Amino acid sequence: MAPKYKTYASATDDFLFELACQYAISPTNLSKKDVPLYNEIKGRKNLRARMSATFGWRRGVEKWGLYKISDWLALCEQFSSASEFRSNYVAGQNAAYRSNLWPQIKKLMVDSGKWVDNLYGMDGRRYDSKSEMVVANWLHYSGVSYLSHPKLALQETRQPFKGDFKLPGVANVEVFMCSDINKNSRSDLPTWAETYLIRRQKKEAYYANSELPLISIEAEIFRQWGLRKYLSHIKQQFKNFGILLCAPAGLPIAYSQHDLGIKWGLEDFVNYAKTNHIGSFSQFQRGAPDLYALTRIKGLAKEVRLALDALHNRRSITYKEDLRPIADVRADCRRLGIVERAQYNEAYKKGLFPVGTPNSIRQSYGMDWYEFINGRKIDDFWRWKDAKKFVRTFNFQSKTEFEKYPRKGGEWDFIRKSPAAPNGGYPEWTNWGDFLGNVSAKEQERRKADIQITSELIKEFKTLDTLAAVNYLKKLGLKNTNQLTTRNRLYTNLRRRTDWIELRDKLALHIPKVKTAPEAIEILLDEKCFYWSDFLAMRNSNSRLQSIPIHLDRLGLGIFERVRELVGLPLVDAKVRSVRRLTHQR
Repeated sequence: MAPKYKTYASATDDFLFELACQYAISPTNLSKKDVPLYNEIKGRKNLRARMSATFGWRRGVEKWGLYKISDWLALCEQFSSASEFRSNYVAGQNAAYRSNLWPQIKKLMVDSGKWVDNLYGMDGRRYDSKSEMVVANWLHYSGVSYLSHPKLALQETRQPFKGDFKLPGVANVEVFMCSDINKNSRSDLPTWAETYLIRRQKKEAYYANSELPLISIEAEIFRQWGLRKYLSHIKQQFKNFGILLCAPAGLPIAYSQHDLGIKWGLEDFVNYAKTNHIGSFSQFQRGAPDLYALTRIKGLAKEVRLALDALHNRRSITYKEDLRPIADVRADCRRLGIVERAQYNEAYKKGLFPVGTPNSIRQSYGMDWYEFINGRKIDDFWRWKDAKKFVRTFNFQSKTEFEKYPRKGGEWDFIRKSPAAPNGGYPEWTNWGDFLGNVSAKEQERRKADIQITSELIKEFKTLDTLAAVNYLKKLGLKNTNQLTTRNRLYTNLRRRTDWIELRDKLALHIPKVKTAPEAIEILLDEKCFYWSDFLAMRNSNSRLQSIPIHLDRLGLGIFERVRELVGLPLVDAKVRSVRRLTHQR
């Protein structure tokens, strides 16, 4: 048997290509599994280019300095146009440009008919740029009468200036390639930009001096923002002059008359796919986006997809107009015992459904799997009153018992899984006792009132300082932390205060009460409290005054009169007398 390298050397490119396809298609994997095959492919330029176009291989390193015209022409024949050569093989196009042979190469390719270098609109006229051709095509499809490249009464040399378009009796149209506004923001201005801007200024001055209406189209919008923004700009500029253009959708406005595929039918697209190893419609979108767009413009997208699927013996997607009624699909699922989406997908792959059954229920019918298989939406729950009535029939005694119960299937599907949750629960939720029905109505009212009172207390305590809060708690009968824990919500809220430690200690502090009148008089003198009304006002905020019993008569009569006598004040309490006088007058 001959060595591999000799067998490969005598084999055709097609044979080697099919052989390479049997391996994991990357240069590294192929070089590991079959070195002679890899070396043979690497040495064949056309085959290496085919592997690059089909599987994304990098092209081999070329010695561009040794290339002759014939070598360049053989390389360029792999591409349908100069623009495709530039976009798909940047290194090769740059080398051709640097070789000073590029103008000659380009002319030979165009003259031979293998390249169409010029842009021809749908009106058959040639245009200098794609942005200009787009305007011409749109005017053509809109039925607007126009003249292309009219001569202007502006002349500096033997050849007069030419405009881009003229709408007889309406306006002139100029598609400007660049502007002074964007000149400073661009770092890639072409070499002809300065000269072009001078010509633009002369044209604009000519239109202004001649009082000719001018529709200015900025082609830079096409370059920077794409076709959609450019079409919107064109539409608005013509609308300003009262000219309404047709809807561009479904029209090959951005295509030249000689572009690949512009005159193709279904068979041409399928043949192109065969020749270029395109196996599915999605590969058209990745590998030939212009042809992909044309199939949609021509209304052939569905036919091309179905033809490619049939060609490769592949089950095609189901289109909306061919879908079976959803009731029939649901009946098939019940017949096959399908209740889960994974079971449906498996049955679909095995071909157990009739033609017209979709692969995805959500994409085809616009509903999720739960709604499809159960006939109702997943959030289609009973109302609050109906849910309570149903749940109470089970006599649950606690929330834990309710949650442990197997609540699946049947009528339980109409009850929310987390009825008390802020999100996904019942908006009318009150409490578990009300929901489960294990608490009487009277007890519920008591709990509700207690909750309301506690809420008001929490709100009031937020306005009190430490000492005032301590006194208020004692007034409520909460004289220590143990008693405070019986009011759980209030206790939890107080613990969040920054002065909680101080509040807790003062609340627990025991103030001994004085037992004799002299002790009380001494404290009243020290605190300068000479009247009963002052004593009541100062007592809550003064710990020494708190040691005096609120009922001073228990220590003896006339204590405040004795205090005032010691400091030289009138014995009669003038404040009390004035209050009594006012009360008597009323």
